[in-house]
Amino acid sequence: MKFLRNLIFAGLFVFLCDMSTCGQTQQADKAYLSLPNIAYGNAPDQRNLVDIYLPKNHSKKTKMVVFIHGGFWTKGSKNQLPQPLIDLLVGQKSYAMASINYRYVKKDGNKYPTQLEDVGKALQYLSEKADSLGYKKNSFALIGASAGAHLALMQGFSQDPKHWVKTIVDIVGPTDLADPVVRGRQGIADATISYFLGNPNADAAIAKEASPIHFISKKNKIPTIIFHGENDELVDVNQAKNLHQKLLDNGIKTEIVLYSNETHEMKKSLPDVFIKTAGWLEKVY
Repeated sequence: MKFLRNLIFAGLFVFLCDMSTCGQTQQADKAYLSLPNIAYGNAPDQRNLVDIYLPKNHSKKTKMVVFIHGGFWTKGSKNQLPQPLIDLLVGQKSYAMASINYRYVKKDGNKYPTQLEDVGKALQYLSEKADSLGYKKNSFALIGASAGAHLALMQGFSQDPKHWVKTIVDIVGPTDLADPVVRGRQGIADATISYFLGNPNADAAIAKEASPIHFISKKNKIPTIIFHGENDELVDVNQAKNLHQKLLDNGIKTEIVLYSNETHEMKKSLPDVFIKTAGWLEKVY
């Protein structure tokens, strides 16, 4: 499809990561241990890999934070986990971290919910390995960027019957895939969602079934913080505002941080996002 050729760099949320160093450990001072490219799940797909970072003196009480990358559900990598965020959360705050790949949606397959299924498999694997690797099992904070934030929200609010997800950090995530502000307008966002779902009809049941905002309820009170740029050209800022309001309406602990003059890539605000993320985790996790 023509629009996919235009998605190579347009709006791709990469956290300004230097791909030559992103995801690598600070071996010089041995701030933490890196375990890269571990296969999870049963699918022999190169996309089903996870990187794990463990702080010094980690134990079965060490809490795990999982990063889910963005990229239109068609691109991106676990290598997008920013080095400064690893340094902050693992090196300084002593969390364990994992960054996961998931299968890309393709023209001939891997439509939603393939990506969500992979997130669930990754969390299952991480729980199974918790005792042997040395961190707390069955407990996760999820950080998602863009498409990854959508998956984090869906996992927490619709796929977590055992309540393993303790908090979610939503960074510029789409929350309503049937939103009339976006759908049916023949733009990049609409085309991307149609491709992801395998259905261009905004009124199709799957558009609602894949929308995190429709799964918020008093039954699953996962504290959620939301970061969004007010000039986001791909995910309308009202998606963040509407999610925040629905969380409030259901008595769920939430905060929203909006950045004026910021677009989808949040170039100027990422240091503040990282600091506020660390503060949020200290409060709720």
